[in-house]
Amino acid sequence: MHLLPENKLILSPIVANNKMNRERNASGINSYEKEFKFKPEKFLTDHINKYGKVKWLDLCCGQGKALVQCAEFLEKNNFQNKAQLKGIDLIDYFIPVPTKINCLEFEVASLINWTPKEKYDLITCVHGIHYLGDKLLVLSKIFGAISKEGCFIGNFDLKSIVISVDPKNEKLKNIFKVNGINYNGRTKIISCKGTKKINFGLKYLGADENAGPNYTGQEAVNSHYE
Repeated sequence: MHLLPENKLILSPIVANNKMNRERNASGINSYEKEFKFKPEKFLTDHINKYGKVKWLDLCCGQGKALVQCAEFLEKNNFQNKAQLKGIDLIDYFIPVPTKINCLEFEVASLINWTPKEKYDLITCVHGIHYLGDKLLVLSKIFGAISKEGCFIGNFDLKSIVISVDPKNEKLKNIFKVNGINYNGRTKIISCKGTKKINFGLKYLGADENAGPNYTGQEAVNSHYE
């Protein structure tokens, strides 16, 4: 099996051209609400009402449509000055940010090279982890970037992690359990609350871009470790 390093993987058509989250709304049909069973707008306003401010980081945000919708909602309800919203994606495909919005920014970057510089109260990743190479590296960054009162939720397929010495991923499941990381094998949702410092203790070998379709029916990437 030929495994790709990160600098080759990001050039793969499976990664660069995936459209899993390009036009997703915040709420309603084809939305974050449908994926994660909560409305981002409500989470943001509830957090502001409880703590006075909120920061949301959306990884692999696609067009950033959900972020723009939530920013407009916050502006309309006079919460914009209490919020910071940010979207990161591998491709510059972002929709224009309305001139009245000043609480939202976008960044073009690979999550492998992303270095969190602050804590976030909400971190989301809709179907983006499927296309990463070193998925565990990115998860460890995410866990460390959650604020004390914050949370992370994203789509994740445990079957996409291939560990040569642990084919059933028992060690990984145990790390999740011990650190309070919830993984639902039926819904393929991973979530947790609060800052976590986790070292998975595995060596990343490379990515298999020919892994085939995952549970979504779309071509995805398997990450190999030892």
